[in-house]
Amino acid sequence: MTELRWGLLAAGTIAGHFAAGVEESRHGTLTAVGTREASRAREFAARFDIPKAYGSYEDLLADPEVDAVYVSTPHALHKQWAIAAAEAGKHVLCEKPLTLTAADAEAVIAAARKHDVFLMEGFMYRLHPQTRRLAELIASGAIGEVRAVDTSFSFDSNPEETARLSDPALGGGGILDVGCYCTSLARLVAQAATGEAVVEPTEVSGMARLSADGVDEYATGLLRLPGDILATISCGIRLTREDGIRVYGSRGHIHVPRPAWIHPLRTPGTSEIILTPAGGEPEVIEVEATQGIFAREADHVAAHVGDRQAPELTWAETIANLRTLDRWREAVGYGRPR
Repeated sequence: MTELRWGLLAAGTIAGHFAAGVEESRHGTLTAVGTREASRAREFAARFDIPKAYGSYEDLLADPEVDAVYVSTPHALHKQWAIAAAEAGKHVLCEKPLTLTAADAEAVIAAARKHDVFLMEGFMYRLHPQTRRLAELIASGAIGEVRAVDTSFSFDSNPEETARLSDPALGGGGILDVGCYCTSLARLVAQAATGEAVVEPTEVSGMARLSADGVDEYATGLLRLPGDILATISCGIRLTREDGIRVYGSRGHIHVPRPAWIHPLRTPGTSEIILTPAGGEPEVIEVEATQGIFAREADHVAAHVGDRQAPELTWAETIANLRTLDRWREAVGYGRPR
């Protein structure tokens, strides 16, 4: 493990979750926070007892005592500041989605490769024991041949309080904000079922309710994945649904009623996977997480920083997911004002 001194680039809600995670981590310390408003940086630093507070992102990146940077700006700024962090010689953990498009992600990866720094997209749910156990069950043939997967992540937000989610210039909409989890999970199921390291759908279709500015308020996609697995994926920022994961196979099905991206599961505790064999009774499989999900994420970076890529969230994995999101947004007509 490498001991990492973290700098937080932006100080929003998700940065607060990550800061608390670093405090809980075994191999990370909070060193600095940078925002565009010095007063906000000072307030955030005081909240988490962070030694340094900067009134600009540039000053944060210039700090020689910062080893790794957590980028949590709005989606549209990820590319710019992930590249700037790499150019400054900092290791990079960037919130999902890494960028707005697969092409932009290629540019960020090229910068990480050129400057020889670690880079990982912040899909923290992939590191949770629940997600790993789900993949193990599928790979073991617990429900036979996997044939379909349904997953949903959708919430109803206040447009006035979440303006960024309504702005196409900032990468607003449900598909990029939470639908990215659904595509990632569906692809993970197919990867576990087929034994392939990275898969992409052969077909992508979808529909959405679009705002007047062309932002998807809620959307549904249909993917055909390797192994002839069909996936239905649903997301939204203006509609509350019952979130969950269901995987159907030739000899039963699996239900995850509370996926690892749900807020309460971000802390240590027990979650459930329900396995129902064909014609049999449901079996509740309890999964114990002894560490908070953001602490686990920080320690995962520390464990693999020397590899420059994390084995469960490789650069190829990021590109495959963003290509899928590109196709889903194209299918629903994203960005085409009504």
